[in-house]
Amino acid sequence: MPVNLLKKKTASPFEESSDSKPVRRPIKKRPIIIAAAVLLAAVLLFRGMGKSKQTATISLSDTTVLSRSDLQNLISATGTVESASSMMVYSTVAYTVEEVPVEVGDYVEEGQLLAKLDSQNIQDQIDAQEASLNVSSGNSAAQIASARDSYEQFKATLDSGLNSGILSAESAVTNAYTSYTNAVTAYDRYKEGLDTGENATLLNQDAALRNARAALEGARDTYNNALDALTKAENDINDTRADLIDAENDWDEAKNDLDDAEDDLDRAERRLDSLGKGYTSDITQLQSELSVLQSQAGTAADPEELAYLSERITSLQRELADLSVSQSEYSMDQAELTQEVSKLTQEVATLTSKSAQLESAVKSYENALKQAEYARDNCQQQVTAAERNVRTSEESYAAAITQYNATATTVDQALVDYADAVETAYKAYQTAQTNLEAAKVSAQNQLQSYRDNLNSAYAGSNKAVSDVSLRQLRADLADTNITAPVSGTVTAVYAEVGSSGAGLLFVIEDVDNLVISTAVKDYDVGTVKTGMRVTIKSDSTGDAVFDGEIASIAPTADKTAAGTTNTSGGDVSFATDVNVLSRDSGLRIGMSVRLNFVVDEAKNVMSVPYEAVYQNAEGTNCVLAAVEQEEGKYLLTEYPVTTGMESDLDIAIEGKDLKEGMRIVSEPSVYAPYAGQALELGAGLRSTNPIMMGGF
Repeated sequence: MPVNLLKKKTASPFEESSDSKPVRRPIKKRPIIIAAAVLLAAVLLFRGMGKSKQTATISLSDTTVLSRSDLQNLISATGTVESASSMMVYSTVAYTVEEVPVEVGDYVEEGQLLAKLDSQNIQDQIDAQEASLNVSSGNSAAQIASARDSYEQFKATLDSGLNSGILSAESAVTNAYTSYTNAVTAYDRYKEGLDTGENATLLNQDAALRNARAALEGARDTYNNALDALTKAENDINDTRADLIDAENDWDEAKNDLDDAEDDLDRAERRLDSLGKGYTSDITQLQSELSVLQSQAGTAADPEELAYLSERITSLQRELADLSVSQSEYSMDQAELTQEVSKLTQEVATLTSKSAQLESAVKSYENALKQAEYARDNCQQQVTAAERNVRTSEESYAAAITQYNATATTVDQALVDYADAVETAYKAYQTAQTNLEAAKVSAQNQLQSYRDNLNSAYAGSNKAVSDVSLRQLRADLADTNITAPVSGTVTAVYAEVGSSGAGLLFVIEDVDNLVISTAVKDYDVGTVKTGMRVTIKSDSTGDAVFDGEIASIAPTADKTAAGTTNTSGGDVSFATDVNVLSRDSGLRIGMSVRLNFVVDEAKNVMSVPYEAVYQNAEGTNCVLAAVEQEEGKYLLTEYPVTTGMESDLDIAIEGKDLKEGMRIVSEPSVYAPYAGQALELGAGLRSTNPIMMGGF
């Protein structure tokens, strides 16, 4: 019987196809979602898989419902809420504050009293000077000269910009502004790196995560290949063992046939020998006797003798005829036996050769069985090693996920720290500005004091001078009542009862008309335009989105205190104001906000995540849809699409067969091997591992 020593194993229907090619895209910003990383790990981990193939199912969480929405291309920025109209209220006299009848949040009308300063000192001076007018004697010329020198020296220093207090305050403002712009630049650069997916720390950790994932996938493939090889080796052993049994049976049957043929040949030869030499000599003797009798009958004259001879001749003729028949039968038997012996001899030779061949085949199958068993043992060792490698890769991948999540948390905290640094630097800048104004007011007050002393010196010797001094004192007396120069809301109160009234005392702002102070980088300034729509969000107002519009963009880049272009942060920025169009927004002056300049917008388009679009073997952009069937299964169907506008996360698509409500597979590379098949609902191909579903 024919025997196949080796049998080919059919290809598995679950082997992945390499026809589908995902679309390559640059790194985009992604939300940091720990659950997604855990779900991704579940499809790859080894534990719980066993040696049998899992049934392919689809999870609806692996799909996106196709719907129409608005898609936007945005440029992000940050800014600070300010009033469109702001007025700072200063005092030029350094008298003690007696009364502050307003507080932050109060609405005041123009001319309304904001604070009252202690006027007793001025009143005393007025009384003294009025009394001095009645005294005939005045101050000496030396007193007037001394007062004039002090006044002129201080005024010269002030006019030339060399007042030490103001210089120190201006230096503090410059340093504070530099620190503020540096903090803003650092925050913007760090946030920009996050928004564009170019943060080095996250990129490195993401690369480590992908490498760990690839290592786990490779370990899993190696393990599955080792399992397949082991299964094939076991099948080869079973096939070879069956072939060996068949060969041994065939050999036993051939030996039995050979024994039977040899027995038949032996019997045929013995029968041939038993036939003897036949009847030839007897026939010859009878013919000789018959010839003699016939000769005698021809010469016999005696009737009795002739009758005897005739009877004898007839008897011999009958006997001769019987012998001839026997001789003929003998010849036939002899020929048949001779032919049978020849045939059996040939059959014995054939069976002897066949037995030898089958004996050789049995030995060949025995050797093949030994080799197959050796291969099986080797495959078992490879499976054990691959299993250990999968477990090690599991642990490495789990560690990579943990490290990625920790890094993401650290990066988020770093962004918060940068934002805090911006806020702290801005407050320091505001404080420095306030101190500068206070230094200027203090210098003016000091100058006024010198002027008052000079006026006092003149008072004793010159009545006209005394009149001027009195008018000035009466004007200062009027200045002790601080009133609102404009109508608006009090947003800051620096005046405190019992403290000096010099410097910045109040800030009055229009809180109904707000503007966002921000900046545009030089590489974006050609894209954004005045009048462009802006969306505004803040941490304080939650998910609410407010409308805005670019009101102005500075014609020149930000300058340093020396008047040169500020490049300290590495980027050049252009100051930009954004009008807040939404009313009752809840935004408050001083809040930090997040801005999105709407560069491009597509209305009412169908869009899917980037990863949902891939290129098939023909290079056509496609999506993989899960189409619900009557029996509750979902048929994986490929649809060609035309791509459109892109945002940071999504891409617009159109296709003649696409319909709203379709379920589009979010990661087609996972389900590509099952395209064209109907899958039942289940855990899907990315979350079937029971250990991972319990948490990493």
